[in-house]
Amino acid sequence: MVFDHPEFDGHQQVTFVSDDDTGLEAIVAIHHLRGPSAGGGVRFRPYATVDDALTDVLRLSRAMTYKMVLAGLRMGGAKSVIIGDPATDKTPALLQAFGRFIASLDGRYTAGPDVGTNADDMEILAEVTEHVAGRASGAGSTAPPTAVGVFNGIRATAAAAYGRETLDGRRVAVQGAGGVGSHLVGHLVEAGADVVVADVDPAKAEAVAERHGATVVGPDEILSAEVDILSPNAVGGVLDADTIPTIRATAICGGANNQLARSADGVALAERGILWAPDYVVSAGGAIAGSCELGFLTETQRDAMLDAIFSTTLDVLTEAISSQRPTDDVARDRVRALLAEERSETAST
Repeated sequence: MVFDHPEFDGHQQVTFVSDDDTGLEAIVAIHHLRGPSAGGGVRFRPYATVDDALTDVLRLSRAMTYKMVLAGLRMGGAKSVIIGDPATDKTPALLQAFGRFIASLDGRYTAGPDVGTNADDMEILAEVTEHVAGRASGAGSTAPPTAVGVFNGIRATAAAAYGRETLDGRRVAVQGAGGVGSHLVGHLVEAGADVVVADVDPAKAEAVAERHGATVVGPDEILSAEVDILSPNAVGGVLDADTIPTIRATAICGGANNQLARSADGVALAERGILWAPDYVVSAGGAIAGSCELGFLTETQRDAMLDAIFSTTLDVLTEAISSQRPTDDVARDRVRALLAEERSETAST
């Protein structure tokens, strides 16, 4: 039962969606409405089981609420997962069927691209629902603004860990050479960092390395690379009981969602003296750009919010260091305090 699921966190709506004609099987989770709406990406993955998909969407939607609140966006967090292989199962008809379900929610959920979907897919959704961002004809791919936010987060992580935000001479390992990772490598190299990159698709890693002047290592080597900062930008759950003991970086900051396999892994990182910037603090760039596309922000406000990821990240990390608490605990407490303040303000009006 969903209510008994260990990742259920008072989610306001969890819906299982299917369509026999197209083979659509999906789950939409609205974690927390702020105002009339919540937003989050559409992930398309070949989950081994429905429970795996449910676990992912519950965690992702909760993280989206945290991301929205800490970024200063007036929208709640949600997420959706489509179960299947995007290389073989993703069709315009299936996406339109999913888009019709989004339309039926009357604005409670605004979708965007995520792993397995892209800006062109959002155009197909937009044929049947207006509640979509990250379209090719709109803001486009969310990867570039997400990479900018992660880069600002890495600068803040360097400032907290080493006393200076500059990355000149720092060695950084980037896991994932997809949309976010490829743009991030460019920013890091331009800032003077010595970058190593890996991807499960070696050709992607080679292309990014050649374009930006980075070094390629194997995907089985990247998490334990001898670097100053590790930046996970692929799938989630990579920081766990098996990988954490092998990490040689002293700080971690990346855009992959749900990097911790379990919440206890944040404690394990702190016990090893590894400074981890929570992913939902630094990866808000796509949500910020989507809010601008939807008309909720001006371009000036968008750029200011992207810049503010630096100060938000630095504040969280500095407090965690001074209080000797896991960074995840500090960030989560900030979200809860801000939400409590919102509820108080709403109740008094």
